Amino acid sequence: MTENEKYVHDAFMNSIKSGFNSLEDIIDEAVDMVEEEGWEIEITEDWIRENATREYEKHEKESKSWQLPTDCDKLLNVFDKLCKEKIVALHCAGYTQEDALYDVQEVREDLEDMGVHPIGYCYYHQQDMERAINQGVLMIGFYGKKEKNDKEAIMVGNIIVNALKEAGFTVNWDNTTSKRIEVSPFIWHNAFTSVEEVEDKWGYDRVIRLMGE
Repeated sequence: MTENEKYVHDAFMNSIKSGFNSLEDIIDEAVDMVEEEGWEIEITEDWIRENATREYEKHEKESKSWQLPTDCDKLLNVFDKLCKEKIVALHCAGYTQEDALYDVQEVREDLEDMGVHPIGYCYYHQQDMERAINQGVLMIGFYGKKEKNDKEAIMVGNIIVNALKEAGFTVNWDNTTSKRIEVSPFIWHNAFTSVEEVEDKWGYDRVIRLMGE
């Protein structure tokens, strides 16, 4: 496998293991990546389809033997619980921390238009998810009702940590705002089912729904 092939392979493996994307979407994303990089002569669509399909089917088969509930199942329950406690809890919020804060802001504005006033926020972004997939550590960002209020943030951080511990996770946090909450070990076991189920379980609309109840 060439260096460029490995780069594309690693990218679609993260997409497969995330459990957020269908096989066809994963293939399309990989094809687009190759075209953007100008690697079409080296990496053909047939190569992408063959390798992505093989890895996707392998992942799907392995998912049948995962111990339930998975860490992802438990994380879903924790974030849903936090939403009901008026903490905006976003899954895979953008690719970077900057993206995540932008997404949080958009959700907050939608909630305030509904007359719902969150007490705080938490999230992990796509890079965090990829770290969890490849290194077994999930980092969770958080802050209070006002972004630079340390007292509020620490209060929200403790609520998040307690919810994670109650779900059986091992959590590392120094009770300050200078570091994010670390969940380790975290085994990212998630398999794609349908676009509708992904949106219902992981999407932002669930936050609006749960916090509006």
